[in-house]
Amino acid sequence: MKSSELHKLWDAPDNSRLTSKQLSFRLPVHVAAKLAALCELYPRKSRTEIVGDLMATVIDEVAAGLPYSEDQQMRDRLKDQYGVDGIDDREFLYGPREDFRRAANKHYQELEKELGNDAPGVIYQGYRAE
Repeated sequence: MKSSELHKLWDAPDNSRLTSKQLSFRLPVHVAAKLAALCELYPRKSRTEIVGDLMATVIDEVAAGLPYSEDQQMRDRLKDQYGVDGIDDREFLYGPREDFRRAANKHYQELEKELGNDAPGVIYQGYRAE
Protein backbone atom coordinates (compact mmCIF):
# COMPACT_ATOMS: atom_id res chain seq x y z
CA MET A 1 0.00 0.00 0.00
CA LYS A 2 1.18 3.50 -0.71
CA SER A 3 1.17 6.17 1.94
CA SER A 4 -1.14 8.27 -0.26
CA GLU A 5 -3.82 5.54 0.15
CA LEU A 6 -3.81 5.39 3.96
CA HIS A 7 -6.76 7.77 4.32
CA LYS A 8 -8.93 5.24 2.44
CA LEU A 9 -7.86 2.50 4.84
CA TRP A 10 -8.66 4.67 7.84
CA ASP A 11 -12.20 5.22 6.61
CA ALA A 12 -12.76 1.43 6.33
CA PRO A 13 -13.42 -1.11 9.11
CA ASP A 14 -10.38 -2.72 10.73
CA ASN A 15 -9.81 -6.48 10.70
CA SER A 16 -6.14 -6.62 11.76
CA ARG A 17 -4.73 -8.75 14.55
CA LEU A 18 -2.45 -7.32 17.21
CA THR A 19 0.65 -8.83 18.79
CA SER A 20 0.30 -10.42 22.20
CA LYS A 21 2.91 -8.05 23.69
CA GLN A 22 2.70 -4.29 23.80
CA LEU A 23 5.53 -2.27 22.25
CA SER A 24 6.46 1.04 23.80
CA PHE A 25 8.62 3.81 22.36
CA ARG A 26 9.05 7.57 22.51
CA LEU A 27 8.60 9.81 19.49
CA PRO A 28 10.14 13.12 18.51
CA VAL A 29 7.77 15.98 19.43
CA HIS A 30 7.07 16.96 15.82
CA VAL A 31 6.18 13.34 14.93
CA ALA A 32 3.91 13.03 17.99
CA ALA A 33 2.13 16.25 16.98
CA LYS A 34 1.54 14.94 13.44
CA LEU A 35 0.29 11.64 14.83
CA ALA A 36 -2.12 13.50 17.12
CA ALA A 37 -3.37 15.46 14.10
CA LEU A 38 -4.06 12.23 12.19
CA CYS A 39 -5.88 10.81 15.22
CA GLU A 40 -8.01 13.95 15.31
CA LEU A 41 -8.81 13.66 11.58
CA TYR A 42 -9.74 9.96 11.90
CA PRO A 43 -11.44 9.64 15.30
CA ARG A 44 -12.89 6.20 14.49
CA LYS A 45 -9.36 4.78 14.34
CA SER A 46 -7.31 4.24 17.45
CA ARG A 47 -3.80 5.59 17.79
CA THR A 48 -2.58 1.97 17.66
CA GLU A 49 -4.34 1.38 14.33
CA ILE A 50 -2.96 4.56 12.80
CA VAL A 51 0.60 3.91 14.01
CA GLY A 52 0.37 0.30 12.81
CA ASP A 53 -0.82 1.36 9.36
CA LEU A 54 1.85 4.05 9.10
CA MET A 55 4.57 1.61 10.15
CA ALA A 56 3.36 -1.10 7.76
CA THR A 57 3.30 1.33 4.84
CA VAL A 58 6.73 2.80 5.54
CA ILE A 59 8.29 -0.61 6.19
CA ASP A 60 6.91 -1.89 2.87
CA GLU A 61 8.36 1.13 1.07
CA VAL A 62 11.74 0.78 2.78
CA ALA A 63 11.85 -2.99 2.16
CA ALA A 64 11.07 -2.49 -1.53
CA GLY A 65 14.05 -0.15 -1.78
CA LEU A 66 16.55 -2.45 -0.06
CA PRO A 67 19.32 -3.54 -2.40
CA TYR A 68 19.80 -7.09 -3.55
CA SER A 69 22.33 -8.93 -5.66
CA GLU A 70 21.99 -11.87 -7.95
CA ASP A 71 24.37 -14.81 -8.14
CA GLN A 72 24.26 -14.92 -11.93
CA GLN A 73 27.12 -17.40 -12.30
CA MET A 74 25.50 -20.00 -10.05
CA ARG A 75 22.16 -19.50 -11.75
CA ASP A 76 23.67 -19.92 -15.21
CA ARG A 77 25.53 -23.05 -14.13
CA LEU A 78 22.37 -24.67 -12.76
CA LYS A 79 20.33 -23.65 -15.78
CA ASP A 80 22.94 -25.24 -18.05
CA GLN A 81 22.98 -28.36 -15.94
CA TYR A 82 19.24 -28.76 -15.29
CA GLY A 83 17.59 -26.64 -17.94
CA VAL A 84 15.44 -23.58 -17.47
CA ASP A 85 12.43 -25.34 -15.90
CA GLY A 86 12.35 -25.69 -12.13
CA ILE A 87 14.83 -22.92 -11.37
CA ASP A 88 13.39 -20.52 -8.79
CA ASP A 89 15.10 -17.18 -9.34
CA ARG A 90 14.61 -16.18 -5.69
CA GLU A 91 17.14 -18.83 -4.66
CA PHE A 92 19.84 -16.81 -6.42
CA LEU A 93 19.12 -13.47 -4.81
CA TYR A 94 20.98 -12.25 -1.75
CA GLY A 95 21.64 -9.02 0.12
CA PRO A 96 19.70 -6.82 2.53
CA ARG A 97 16.33 -7.21 0.74
CA GLU A 98 16.50 -11.00 0.85
CA ASP A 99 17.85 -11.00 4.42
CA PHE A 100 14.94 -8.76 5.44
CA ARG A 101 12.35 -11.08 3.86
CA ARG A 102 13.79 -14.17 5.54
CA ALA A 103 13.99 -12.40 8.92
CA ALA A 104 10.45 -11.01 8.54
CA ASN A 105 9.15 -14.54 7.92
CA LYS A 106 11.00 -15.83 10.99
CA HIS A 107 9.61 -13.11 13.28
CA TYR A 108 6.13 -13.40 11.79
CA GLN A 109 6.06 -17.12 12.56
CA GLU A 110 7.29 -16.50 16.11
CA LEU A 111 4.63 -13.84 16.73
CA GLU A 112 1.88 -16.02 15.25
CA LYS A 113 2.91 -18.90 17.52
CA GLU A 114 2.65 -16.54 20.53
CA LEU A 115 -0.95 -15.89 19.44
CA GLY A 116 -1.65 -19.64 19.39
CA ASN A 117 -1.25 -20.36 15.68
CA ASP A 118 0.56 -23.71 15.56
CA ALA A 119 1.00 -23.66 11.77
CA PRO A 120 1.74 -20.08 10.74
CA GLY A 121 2.38 -19.23 7.13
CA VAL A 122 4.85 -16.65 5.90
CA ILE A 123 4.68 -13.05 4.76
CA TYR A 124 6.99 -13.54 1.79
CA GLN A 125 6.46 -16.69 -0.27
CA GLY A 126 9.58 -18.50 -1.43
CA TYR A 127 11.75 -17.39 1.49
CA ARG A 128 12.59 -19.82 4.24
CA ALA A 129 12.45 -18.42 7.76
CA GLU A 130 15.91 -18.77 9.23
